[in-house]
Amino acid sequence: MSMKKAIKFTLLLSIAICIQLFFNAPIAKAEQKKYMDNEVNISKKDLIILLEKLSGNLGSDIADIGNYANADEEYIKSSAEKLKGLNIIDEHVSFANLYESPKKEEVYYLLARYIGIEAAKGKTAFIDDEKLQSWSRGYIKELENLGVIEGKDKNFEPDKVLNRGELRNVIKELFLTVINTSQNFKVDENNKSKAFIVVNTNDAVIENIKIHNPILINQKASNGKLRIMNSDISKIYIAAGSQNFEVQLSNSKLQSAKSLGKNITYTSLGSDGKVVPLPNPEEYKPEGRKPVKKIIKGSRSHSSSGSYFGNNSQKENKSQSDKETEEKATPQDKDIVKPEEKTGTGKITENKKTQSEVLPKVNEGAHNEGDKNNEGDKNSEIQNLSEDFIVLNEHLYADKTLKYKAAQGVNLEDKALIGLKLSGENNGVKLNVKWEGDSLQQVKNSQKGEYRLAVSSLEDLVINDKNYGKVKFIVKIIIE
Repeated sequence: MSMKKAIKFTLLLSIAICIQLFFNAPIAKAEQKKYMDNEVNISKKDLIILLEKLSGNLGSDIADIGNYANADEEYIKSSAEKLKGLNIIDEHVSFANLYESPKKEEVYYLLARYIGIEAAKGKTAFIDDEKLQSWSRGYIKELENLGVIEGKDKNFEPDKVLNRGELRNVIKELFLTVINTSQNFKVDENNKSKAFIVVNTNDAVIENIKIHNPILINQKASNGKLRIMNSDISKIYIAAGSQNFEVQLSNSKLQSAKSLGKNITYTSLGSDGKVVPLPNPEEYKPEGRKPVKKIIKGSRSHSSSGSYFGNNSQKENKSQSDKETEEKATPQDKDIVKPEEKTGTGKITENKKTQSEVLPKVNEGAHNEGDKNNEGDKNSEIQNLSEDFIVLNEHLYADKTLKYKAAQGVNLEDKALIGLKLSGENNGVKLNVKWEGDSLQQVKNSQKGEYRLAVSSLEDLVINDKNYGKVKFIVKIIIE
């Protein structure tokens, strides 16, 4: 090729490249605008993709509403069916047409059900509260109660159709971060948000949560552990399908939890590196618990009040527990039997009950008169036992009851971790124990019902250098 032809070829090639770049530039610009475009309304397909991203099932930033992360039509339809199976999608929001635009009310309703929050009672603080549907109001009210959204002096506009930019603002409002890989997430000290932290990994550490950010633990975190450090958590939500998961507190407090998962445990990591189990905070509602005087015949009395779970160095609770342990029942109390507590509510029935009413009524079998008299004596003995201690294991609920599933069986172990009932303090060492009571065999046989058994430590119980000796106390057991 001659020099002249070579120069001409190079010139033509350069012109062709410039033309191609000229026509491609608007396309790249349009794609970039697609992410930032506030004129494109969202579709119900976008909501499905958002929930998949929140669950860690699809890549890309959750705020990138236009990115379907290679999810085809079949994937989206399958995801919608899965969400129906989890009762996240119900009859109130139809997904028959994935390209239909959802209303703002439907968006918040769906995200609230995905998180797993319960509907609250009463009206919201939004000016146009009367425009909200009855099925959505409670969920929006609960988001308001959590401090995630603010309704005072504002309109909610439930019928409004959101564009992609507005949906990104909703995401920012509800979710502080989504943790998809093993990492340490430290909240900035200037953080004022009360949005949710979403955990999709089975090995993560979060710390410095001081503004009561709620936490949502998703199914992908199963078979793992989340360590919470130097934090004060108002509530943890554990999504349906989650299982075999440990929440470990280190110099932290947890007020309450709601779990739709299975085999979720709570532990505390002390400054000495010792890991001890904590009472199960699920179904615990601090605002629903009122200080009530528990009167036990011939025994000590103490006040039952809501307390944080975690933080092993609870010296203040210890002094209060010791003080209340020293209180003696007054003579006029000696014939009053301890009122029954209603499971999971913290409420106490005020009516006085006889011993036969207080003790379990089911699965007890038939007795003759002599047996009834002997049973009354034994039950009276159990009623006189201390209630200052608890057995700490994975079956312990916040109402200080051990709850078992009949189908899974009941295993009363010969060694148990014993702690103070008021504060949960313990020494981290399991002691040899003996279980006793007329209902012992029924409990071992996993017969459904509500029981009271006596637990005796065969060794001295020492907590924070205080020796309580060999203790014997009542344990309430519910088999469902």
